Amino acid sequence: IEGNEVVASTLEAVAAGPGTVAWARAQGWAGETGLDLAASWAAGDEIAVRAVRRSATAVGQAIAAAATLCDLEAVAIAGGFAHVAPDYVDQVRTAAQAASLHAYARRCRIVGSGLDGDGPLLGAAALALRDLRD
Repeated sequence: IEGNEVVASTLEAVAAGPGTVAWARAQGWAGETGLDLAASWAAGDEIAVRAVRRSATAVGQAIAAAATLCDLEAVAIAGGFAHVAPDYVDQVRTAAQAASLHAYARRCRIVGSGLDGDGPLLGAAALALRDLRD
């Protein structure tokens, strides 16, 4: 996260749409949904820009930790909130690079999923189908 902010929560609570919207509202933003936040971001609203950056930073820091621990080659960013800003994946990538302590973790490719919001469901279905075949 940014600065000295201490967050005792899950990545989902901090970085997903509902948590990001709640954080923005606590900062004085007047919108109510992730779509509202995306529109405010596009309009250059300072709180919306900070909220999206906070989300992307948290995701990037988590990816850096996971890439360090598991030597990941690639991570695909999916889900509805991944489209909150056109440069969201770039922001995640930048945050992951900044948070990675080892060169091998910095080599982890971070890409947007080509499957939009259905990616996690399609992945789960593929795993279930594979398990049924085994």
